[in-house]
Amino acid sequence: KRRSVMNIGFGMGIIDTALQALHPSLHIIVEAHPDVYQKMIEDKWDTKPNVRICFGRWQDEIPKLIQEGIQVDGIFYDTYAENFMDLEDFHQMVLPNMLSKPNGTYSFFNGLAPDNIFFHGVACQCVKLQLQQ
Repeated sequence: KRRSVMNIGFGMGIIDTALQALHPSLHIIVEAHPDVYQKMIEDKWDTKPNVRICFGRWQDEIPKLIQEGIQVDGIFYDTYAENFMDLEDFHQMVLPNMLSKPNGTYSFFNGLAPDNIFFHGVACQCVKLQLQQ
């Protein structure tokens, strides 16, 4: 069975390239940075099979997807310049509404407190507790 996926934050397209190799039935990419979006268009991501690009902040784009009733089998979250509260908001908005149950997969890049190993450890524990709720 082909799966549906969503990536928040295209960046250099590393995870999206890997996801495309799996031929997903739906591949949603939410990207807010205009330069990154322009590069995506230049690289023809908008013409790849089953790719849907949502240009804007996830805080603005996700409610539209939820309203459409879209659910996905896998979600990857890797944004730039967001904090713990943004991640918590994402978890509360997206995971209960868009991640397929019971076998959906969620992964995120944890760039919280990257310059201090102690605070990074604290941030990891906080996210772990948050996801257990």
